[in-house]
Amino acid sequence: MKIEMIYWLMIILGVILLSTSISNSFYKVTIGKYLQLNIYFEAILRVFLFFLSIIVIFVGLYFESLF
Repeated sequence: MKIEMIYWLMIILGVILLSTSISNSFYKVTIGKYLQLNIYFEAILRVFLFFLSIIVIFVGLYFESLF
């Protein structure tokens, strides 16, 4: 695999993080199974995952535009 194609992995990781933060069923399968948080910390975690995923997607798109 070429190093120039690493941006696709970043975009895919961002999409997975985005679906984790938005989808309740995907959240329960991936994170909710391992972490038992109260509703406030869960909301903070989901908002953090949402913004992190948006940043990761845009960084991947930026790297794509460079190559």
